Amino acid sequence: MHRHCRGIFVAIFVALFLSQTVLGAPATNDSISHRIKRVFVIVLENEGFDVTFGPNSKAPFLSQMLTSEGVLLSQYYGTGHVSLDNYVAMLSGQSATPQTRSDCQVFQDFALTGITPDGQAIGTGCVYPPSIKTLPDQLNAGGKTWRGYMEDMGNDPAREAAACGHPSLNSVDHTQAAEAPSAAVPLGDQYASRHDPFVYFHSIIDSPDCATHVVNLNLLPNDLLQESTTPNFVFITPNLCNDGHDAPCKNGQPGGLVSADASLQKWVPMIMASAAFSMTDSS
Repeated sequence: MHRHCRGIFVAIFVALFLSQTVLGAPATNDSISHRIKRVFVIVLENEGFDVTFGPNSKAPFLSQMLTSEGVLLSQYYGTGHVSLDNYVAMLSGQSATPQTRSDCQVFQDFALTGITPDGQAIGTGCVYPPSIKTLPDQLNAGGKTWRGYMEDMGNDPAREAAACGHPSLNSVDHTQAAEAPSAAVPLGDQYASRHDPFVYFHSIIDSPDCATHVVNLNLLPNDLLQESTTPNFVFITPNLCNDGHDAPCKNGQPGGLVSADASLQKWVPMIMASAAFSMTDSS
């Protein structure tokens, strides 16, 4: 992500079982049964608001179909100019460091020098210490399930593992650039650690559960087959081509909004047809 501040960071939210209660009103059995049960987040990148949602958008599924069936937040702003500072903020509320503002070319530990009264970590670096908590930590504490689905993660095992994949600590991040298909890596590898905020927190990567929580996107279709296997919080990061970041892409696809729109046309209908989305809540 490197262009305009406004509109370059597009998050598609799909929430199931929206609450019909009024803030501050006492909860009733009916309102409890209509609370949000599941949220899906799909993150796209790199085009301005007017280009993405304007009349000449190359992403008609996103700009026309999805906006007609949902709500378009036209005053939604990124917190920084690159990728990682936005992803970190989404998952934890933490503000940028000099390193996350530059996408952490080195996957270095965060040097913590203090914490502000409102929980902001003071220091430099990339991978936050265990004391800095995240949305997944809150979900765990509340007995809710979550998974981060990362397209292409593990395609090249020499770069990152297929689950909870990230560079070695304090080493150069070789996932900064997409890898073209080759004899050694037939599918290529367009996974980027900087688009996977989960791996920038020791509270997540130090847990033995990280490998079951941060997984390849190819596991999502199976998880969607049953309501019981669909997490309460689903965070989806397409690869560098399908999230709109690269154009053209290393695998020969057009990238940009064209590939991003095609990716949405694959995943959004699948989510909306899933057991968790279509079930009638009986709790």
